[in-house]
Amino acid sequence: MQVEFGWFLDRAPWSFRSGGLNSVRVGRQGMVALLQTRLGITRPETTHLERVNQYIARLRTIDSPSAWFNTSFGVDPWSTAQDLLYARDDLVANGWDGRLPAGGPSNLLQTLARAEAVELPLAPALPDDIAGLLPALDTPLPLGISTVLLQHPRASFPDIWQRILGKLESSGIRIVEPEQSHAPPPRITVLQAETEWEAAEHAARWLAAEGSAEATAGTAVVVSHQTNILDHYLHAHGLPRIGVGTKSRWRAKDQIIPLFMEIIWGPANVQLLSEFLSLPVSPVRRSAGRELLKALKAEPGTGGTAWKAALEAITQMPDFGPELADELDGLFSSDLLVEEDGINGARIAAKAGWLASELNKLARFRPELASTSSQLKTLTDLVSDLPQVSRTDLRRIIASVVAETANPLAVGEASSWLRLEHLTELMDDVEDVLWWGFHEATTPRIRRWDSSDVQALASIGVRLPSPEALAMLQINQTVNASRRCRNLLIVQTSQQEGEPTENNPLLEALVAAQPAPEPAQSLREQIRARTVTPAALVQDGTWALAGRSVKLVPVEAVPVTPPPREFTLEPRADLAPDALSFSQLGDLLGCSLAWVLDKKMRLRPADADSAPTGNTMIGIFAHKLVEEIHADLSAQRRAVPTPEEIDQKIDGLLPHLASELLLPGQSARLKNLRATLSANVMKFFTWVSAAGITIQQMEKPFEKTLHLTVDGEPMSVPVKGAIDVAGIDSEGRPAVLDLKWSNRDKYRLEEVREGKALQLALYQWALAEDGESEGPAAYYLLKQGTFASTYPGFGASAAPVEGPGALWDKAVKAATFSVTEVVHGRIAATPLVDAAREENGGETAGALAAADGRFYGKPPCRFCHFSRLCGLSGDFS
Repeated sequence: MQVEFGWFLDRAPWSFRSGGLNSVRVGRQGMVALLQTRLGITRPETTHLERVNQYIARLRTIDSPSAWFNTSFGVDPWSTAQDLLYARDDLVANGWDGRLPAGGPSNLLQTLARAEAVELPLAPALPDDIAGLLPALDTPLPLGISTVLLQHPRASFPDIWQRILGKLESSGIRIVEPEQSHAPPPRITVLQAETEWEAAEHAARWLAAEGSAEATAGTAVVVSHQTNILDHYLHAHGLPRIGVGTKSRWRAKDQIIPLFMEIIWGPANVQLLSEFLSLPVSPVRRSAGRELLKALKAEPGTGGTAWKAALEAITQMPDFGPELADELDGLFSSDLLVEEDGINGARIAAKAGWLASELNKLARFRPELASTSSQLKTLTDLVSDLPQVSRTDLRRIIASVVAETANPLAVGEASSWLRLEHLTELMDDVEDVLWWGFHEATTPRIRRWDSSDVQALASIGVRLPSPEALAMLQINQTVNASRRCRNLLIVQTSQQEGEPTENNPLLEALVAAQPAPEPAQSLREQIRARTVTPAALVQDGTWALAGRSVKLVPVEAVPVTPPPREFTLEPRADLAPDALSFSQLGDLLGCSLAWVLDKKMRLRPADADSAPTGNTMIGIFAHKLVEEIHADLSAQRRAVPTPEEIDQKIDGLLPHLASELLLPGQSARLKNLRATLSANVMKFFTWVSAAGITIQQMEKPFEKTLHLTVDGEPMSVPVKGAIDVAGIDSEGRPAVLDLKWSNRDKYRLEEVREGKALQLALYQWALAEDGESEGPAAYYLLKQGTFASTYPGFGASAAPVEGPGALWDKAVKAATFSVTEVVHGRIAATPLVDAAREENGGETAGALAAADGRFYGKPPCRFCHFSRLCGLSGDFS
């Protein structure tokens, strides 16, 4: 048997031209496997995770308060053990047998030597296999290998491999070093594109140039970066896809375990819980997950009223029942792990039992989840026997268990190209080479040891290769491999996914190997002379790049058509509103397209967007806080709470409605919010009481029929909703107050002052009886602690432009107009229509409404989910 052996050949393909009988091409892993097989010393595979766990046990044995690694080991044992294991393996792979060299070795070497002496199991790995070859090769048995052809000079291999080669040579195997190549260097062309899309277009055109299979028979494609975009352009040219995906830990199936292991800890992280429930492969069954997501949207916490209602709904579902509801409640709410309690691995494994069961069920229908199930078993095996596991430990272990995976958008297809991952793998002569993703073809990193350790280890026969030597080996091999082609096209991009890319130093080495130019040029000038940009590739209708050209045929430009500003349909009586709330009425008056898409087309944002955060979450929390405090006061027939009662209520509601504020890193934010709410909730009850208003009910539901006339025909639309605070003033008139939480109070104050507070007018209309005078109404701005109102009892000093009755009459006119437009099939995106009218000197919707005596509803663009559909934002793609 003939063996081609090189440091970079583990991923290299077999011969490009033809297969070889009794000939193999291997790197160091392949060489170890081959020799172990021939020597009969193969072993079962062991995982890196198992070895790290075993090394943790060794370090625990030698740990003490004075140990060099004690501090880091106490904070993060997994990462500490993993780093020390890497160091140990690096030494063993170069012949270290656990001896401690003389002459004052470093703390690191002393620690590794002590750990090596511990009589606890440590499964072997590739470094142990390399070290084990030296004594194993002292055998008289033939290995069946006649020749070893080296890819690079023998002296360039690390010392231990030179010794292994010497043992092979002494057993009668010929070791053949490579002859110095006299082949001329290739012609180098660097395509410098701005983005990956631009680079992919020209790379695919280059591969497709000359249009025949023979043109690519002598071509190698080096792929050092994902090819999802390149595959798109290859397919457009009728060429086979390469199918190399980028690795990512954000793929849905790879997020199941990390998300689950985060949401079983308290306090509840509702954002991560929403993501877990929304995964396309979520272990929580879809209908049950939907109920929990609804609860999180209503109350961004767990264990509250909405959460309990969701559990009750799950209990009533067919095939679910109370068992599933109890399981979900225990996992994500009532039985969360608390790190301060000292959690052992057995509790985490018990929690993971539910996930394992669900994954096994899902794997029958989704085979891709089998690997996730296997990873979970590995994880539980690792942690189940640990006496204590912190969240940091668990995250480190998960990061090691759940590796990033690649998932190309299109699978690879057979091609006549030679496929490589790095140019160092090129062992056959080819005509052309395209190097895609050149900026990511970096030099592998190895551990850098202190010079004193290197000298101390050399004294006992352990000679460590320097990082500089291995880097130079790769550079030399890249330059040597480039001589196997005549034309090398390197594709570079200035930015990758919006971030600037770094230059690859291999380019300098490749250009430096070119013949010296005349006149003399600096290396930078030589690189610049070989660099082309996409803009310079077309001359007189011919595209040419790196020796290939193609005649371009003009095509008609495809015009970019923005979405229409308005739609004219046949009369659609079914578009009439079935019912309205204040928010729906505002959408209908402000933008009929948004209202139709939401209420009639049933378009909704993704479920993962359910759990509120930021001001929306705080607003929900503040509303509930006022509601709960009023309930307690009403039971005791009191009007104003004490500061202690407010603080206690805040503490009780936080886990159920704003658990985000209990997460690590939120203490300052929570402290500021607590102070603001304590002061302003107290101010609310104090002012309301002083104004002579008695609160009768919080979240008071109402339903009243709105009578419209559309095309001369009466139409009745029920208006439904709930009033935040409903009460009665000293004169017996109904009073309405709406609680708001926003960063600024300017908008609400102007709304009230200018007589545009439609929400208050709607509530007053909903509560008013025939002939009843208008009572007080106000917005209470919880963040600022002020009222926006024209009622003197709330500190107002200015009279409104017009009363709520007149405002409501205008709103009814506006509703009549909007409903008429919709049922006639005229649906408009108001902001775009207004923009077009302004360009042509026409009147805007606001001016037309004012002239007609209608209320003008401001378009809800700031909170709209459809701005890309209407064309207000985005690129129309």
